[in-house]
Amino acid sequence: MVRVSLAYLAIAWLIIQLVGEIGPILELPDWFPRIVLGLLTLGFPITVVLAWIYELTNKGLRRTQDVDRDASLHSMHGRWLDFVIIATLLMALGYFIWESRFADEPSPSGKVESVAVLPFHDLSEAQDRQFLADGIAEELINALSRVANLKVAGRSSSFSFRGEQTDLKSITETLHVSHILEGSVRVSGDRLRVSAQLVNGADGFQVWTREFDGRMEDVFRVQDELARLVVNAFETGESAPPGKPMPGARATSIDAYNAYLLGRHELAQRSATGIRQAIEHFKQAVALDPTYAPAYSGLAKTLVISPYYVQLMPPRELFIQARELAQKSIELDAGNSESYSVLGTISMVFDRHWKQAEEQLRRSVEIHPNDASNLNLLGDYLYTVGDYLAALEIEGRTVELEPLSAANQHELALVNLLLARYDEAIALELLAVQLNPEFSNAWGSLARIYLFTGRTVELQELLASGDAHFSYPFSLWLDVLIEADSGDLDQKEQNLLLLADLGQRGEVSPTFLAFLYASLGDDINAALWLSIALDAQDPILVSPLYFFLPEDWPELPLVRAALERPGLEELYQLRRQYIAGGSGRVSG
Repeated sequence: MVRVSLAYLAIAWLIIQLVGEIGPILELPDWFPRIVLGLLTLGFPITVVLAWIYELTNKGLRRTQDVDRDASLHSMHGRWLDFVIIATLLMALGYFIWESRFADEPSPSGKVESVAVLPFHDLSEAQDRQFLADGIAEELINALSRVANLKVAGRSSSFSFRGEQTDLKSITETLHVSHILEGSVRVSGDRLRVSAQLVNGADGFQVWTREFDGRMEDVFRVQDELARLVVNAFETGESAPPGKPMPGARATSIDAYNAYLLGRHELAQRSATGIRQAIEHFKQAVALDPTYAPAYSGLAKTLVISPYYVQLMPPRELFIQARELAQKSIELDAGNSESYSVLGTISMVFDRHWKQAEEQLRRSVEIHPNDASNLNLLGDYLYTVGDYLAALEIEGRTVELEPLSAANQHELALVNLLLARYDEAIALELLAVQLNPEFSNAWGSLARIYLFTGRTVELQELLASGDAHFSYPFSLWLDVLIEADSGDLDQKEQNLLLLADLGQRGEVSPTFLAFLYASLGDDINAALWLSIALDAQDPILVSPLYFFLPEDWPELPLVRAALERPGLEELYQLRRQYIAGGSGRVSG
């Protein structure tokens, strides 16, 4: 009976290991391993009882008490059972040695120095959980980028390889990282399976591979464990047993988390429709869990960046709401760096409290030093106040972290434009539209550079190509300037009336219109729209792309008088200081 029991356990162990290995390959249902384990567990006491009651003879099974010992095949089969037990134990020993010595051992090429987290694959049967797969990958990026000296490729760059059949070595070379973390997510009912592997991009060796099975609520533990494994490989070159938690997303209800991830997914689209949908998802997450700080900060950030994509509400109302949300997020989690970046942006573009804005933006970077979004907003502040050389360095870091982000290339192009490095700015904007052909901000900037630097041939070629994607108000704005230059005054006036009507309905920035009239030499209308922009606290008014200094408009006294208002004087003083110190603009 003892031999039979040991043999049963050995064979059961082999079956469990086999199911565990082939399950992911054959994409077996999540319930299959549990059914196998349950059947094997149920069969053990039955086998023991049968072995106690019955004996195997040359005439088949007989009750043990009725069998003559000489007629039993016990001695013959005993040796066979001994062989099975010994062979299985040797296999188990070999497996455990391999598992502990090799499966988790780092690749021969050493420690992790930098990593890109690729978008995880959705292997769910309904293929309806891609937002969850993206969310897990994004939260891993968020947690890992908090680790000092570990370079982590940003979301935009890593996610640009979604669905592409690109070898890992090419990805590491493109993103300038040493390792790749990739994986998959599979959801069945309330069950979750996450598979992941850390691979050295140079030689293809696996540093480690992991598979997690559990309930949906375990997603936070899984994210934490994966991040910790990567960090341990970064620090020691090895995987490690569970340790202290990583600074990742705080646990919440799975419904609130799903709503939050959907909000992140829509926000990443950077479109008018995406902004509107992101707001609704974040609001739903807040309603489901009023203590979930990331939902508040996500909603606050969406509101703050919305004026650059869609006009949702008057700026004053929008920024008041965003400030309250960001402050609530910090009350719930003092380490939420996104909220500090939101508050810094509000202080800059709405309150115009420049020192406070810098403190808040630098605080966000201090908390999360490798987050490209936080660095980008700090760079925006630096070039807004006129410190172009510092902005050049910061925006360069964002591009290093996210080289495939069209928005980051565009921001770096703007700094080069402000430094009058036109060729560099053009090259960066061309790269931006190559990365994202529908990125209207980059197309608009490219047309603007051609227009204001007198590159009419390039501008005509751009307009004739049909490649450019301009937003509707900007296309009218551009038409007006081209028509004024060509002498088509009737059409110019018609388009001006259209733009003014959009401005009165709040669908075009008043700063945008003021700059247009000023460029046409219309002092009265330019000053009028400037007053509207000042009263509305239009965030675009502080952009250095429009009214950099009042003295830049000597022929427009009303414009100069409108700009010399107390709310902007501190900004102009900062810009003059940076120019005097050599960090400001190079020319005009």
